Amino acid sequence: METSSYFSVLQRRWPLVLACLAIGLLAGLILTPSDPKGTGNQWTSSVNVVPAPNSAKEFNLAPVQLMTDGGEVARRVAKRLNNPDPAVLASKVTSQLNPDLGLVQIAAKAPSRKAAEDLATAWAQETVAAFADSQRKTRQGQADSMTAQLDKLKTDIDGLEKSTTNAPVGKKATLQAEFDAKRGQYTTLVGQQQELINPLNDPKVEVMDGLKSTPDSTTSILAPTSRPLRIGLAAALGLALGLIAALMVDRMDVRLRGRIQLEDAFGLPVIAEVPRATRRQRAGHAVLVAGRPDSPVAEAYRTLRSALLLSGPPGLAYRLSGTDPRQTRATAMPVRRISDPAPVILVVSPRPGDGRTSTVANLAAALAEAGRSVLVLDCDFRNPATQLYLGAKPGKGMSEVLLAEQEINLQDVVRGTNIPNVRVITAGAPAAYPAALLLRAGEVVQRARHHADVVLVDSAPLLYANDTNDLVQHADAMLVVARSGNLTADQASRVGELLTRTGVPIAGVVLLGVDPQRSMGGGKRGPRTGTVGRIGSTAGLVLRGRSAEPSPVEDEDAERPAPSWAKRGELTEGEHESPASGRGAHRADAVAETEDSADPGFRVQSASERALRNGAGDGAHLGPHFDTWSTVELGSEDR
Repeated sequence: METSSYFSVLQRRWPLVLACLAIGLLAGLILTPSDPKGTGNQWTSSVNVVPAPNSAKEFNLAPVQLMTDGGEVARRVAKRLNNPDPAVLASKVTSQLNPDLGLVQIAAKAPSRKAAEDLATAWAQETVAAFADSQRKTRQGQADSMTAQLDKLKTDIDGLEKSTTNAPVGKKATLQAEFDAKRGQYTTLVGQQQELINPLNDPKVEVMDGLKSTPDSTTSILAPTSRPLRIGLAAALGLALGLIAALMVDRMDVRLRGRIQLEDAFGLPVIAEVPRATRRQRAGHAVLVAGRPDSPVAEAYRTLRSALLLSGPPGLAYRLSGTDPRQTRATAMPVRRISDPAPVILVVSPRPGDGRTSTVANLAAALAEAGRSVLVLDCDFRNPATQLYLGAKPGKGMSEVLLAEQEINLQDVVRGTNIPNVRVITAGAPAAYPAALLLRAGEVVQRARHHADVVLVDSAPLLYANDTNDLVQHADAMLVVARSGNLTADQASRVGELLTRTGVPIAGVVLLGVDPQRSMGGGKRGPRTGTVGRIGSTAGLVLRGRSAEPSPVEDEDAERPAPSWAKRGELTEGEHESPASGRGAHRADAVAETEDSADPGFRVQSASERALRNGAGDGAHLGPHFDTWSTVELGSEDR
């Protein structure tokens, strides 16, 4: 698959890519927290809390660990770091008591080293401060509880002192001993209270120097801590998934897009590829051959016109008017007599939306450029749109002609268009039962042959209505229109089978909406044979004036497998050679020699001319839908 093909896939599947991108952005906004610093990469910083140098050696650090794991320290740190959720901070900090070393280790995890160190340091410092406040409060409570006991001892001492002074000599010694005991208890208790009141005597801890920070060893890929950057990464991931999904969907897409794919599926050659028009060009049902004659789309329809003039039904290369006096005998165009019926080309498509009506309008404009007068019959009674492309005025049309009890003159329903030399008979009023209208279409088509040089018939989709089957017997040739990406291989194969069984010559397939990059490759398939004889037999066309001996290139191609439509052509050719093949045998009788072999130009001779030359009448016996193909001779100037 070439690089240009990838861009073509993305151009067709851009809604899927855009949807995946939007999903990635939405997922990034929903799943990414407003503060992504708490997730992702992890750094671990640890710090130790040890007893202060002036603390007792037997100082127990268990209350310090309890203080570390308590909610008071978390609230203090949250207030210090301006974090509204203490529980989130507490989940990032762990503590461990090591009695052998006499320390409490505090470890904090954070997305960055600085954040981890700040959290560990703040937690340790707030642990020291909270422990100090807790000890001060506890010792002050103990000191306060001693005040009542001291007051009672003070009262007892004062009473004993008075009793000892006034007591008899024999009892004074006993009272004095009791007084001295009380006084000693008072002095001891005052000393204890002073020790509790003095802050210097409180048990203290401090933060030990030597903060250690290490990255998390299990994190090998460091994710960004910025939320916009994380959303950008989610969008990039969604875009990548969209590109992969677009390529996968394109691979699984069974719709036909390339020329070679359609030829294999239809069993018919693609005689013209019309590139995809822009939305602006398609606006207003524009006929690009007339409105934008220099556009690639217009050139593609001119290619279709040339293909039909060279290999189309008998009389298509004729002109009803007289010859141009400026032309010589070698370059003069053959002239069709008024008595000769004009060829009828039925334009069909498998499905709605294939571009059948726009093809009819543009082909009519292209034939008008070549000097032909064109009459368009809109026989699509289910969804008529020819008048929108050609700019015809509303009025009576085909439905009124077909439903009329008495014959209506076609001149009364033929309407002019915006394109010179192109006229149209519109579909007319809507009918309740469109299928019944076409049962009388043969007589109308026969009369329409005498109103123009060529008659183009627009019909309903072949796979969705039976109208085409009723019209096909009145046509001299059929032209199949298919849009790239609007048809599957099974549908195309079914259409090819239905058209082949009719026996009406098929000019080929017109592929619309072609991607210029994709049309260069045409799809995946092996090399094809390109011999003139085989292609000519497929289209019912006999090319003369070429050497019978194949060139070296043709010999090399002859060894390659032929495409499916060429193989079908070989079978069709064999059928045409059989006398019992009906229309095929009639078509084989149409091949005749030219009247003037010295003419270096081309001469087209139909079965009707041959019958007239042999005195067989005016050609009316051939019927309105004779299906003979032309015999075309190419001179050296026209090759």
